[in-house]
Amino acid sequence: MDNSINETEAHQSFRSPPRRRRSTFFERRDSIVPHAMTENLNPNKKEAGANERHSEDLTRYYEKLLAEKEMWKKEVNERRNKYHDLRQQYQMAVKASSRSRMSYAALSNEDIEFIKGKPNISKLVDSQQKLHKSVLETRALYRRANELDNIILTQSENIVSMVTDYILENSTVGPTE
Repeated sequence: MDNSINETEAHQSFRSPPRRRRSTFFERRDSIVPHAMTENLNPNKKEAGANERHSEDLTRYYEKLLAEKEMWKKEVNERRNKYHDLRQQYQMAVKASSRSRMSYAALSNEDIEFIKGKPNISKLVDSQQKLHKSVLETRALYRRANELDNIILTQSENIVSMVTDYILENSTVGPTE
């Protein structure tokens, strides 16, 4: 008897496909199936109340399922959008090398030489330092010129006032009243 049961189980296992494993995409969650209504087993309550409560439970269950469905739709769309963005970035990177090639047909020989020329970094640094130094010298010269201008102006005013005072003191003509 035991052998016959084992044989039928063996035949059954050969006929049925292997059990599928749950996908790792979905996370484990608490069951949202409505719980058994143990309160409604009391025969003193009306049948209509039990039916009404059952329909409310089903409505809540339906709403929870819809909310979960929307959540999964949103998750799938987000993953699809991430994939699409990464794919576009890859395609742009692949196409960028062909876009970087220039057509020199519209350029003159001098322009082509300038574009292909490699900048001499040490010359650029030297010229930048010289420019900075000359700007500082120019600023210092301008400041000194303003100082000298003020000195000359005050000295000229002093000379004019001394001459005016000398003329007024040594003048034979008196002031008219």
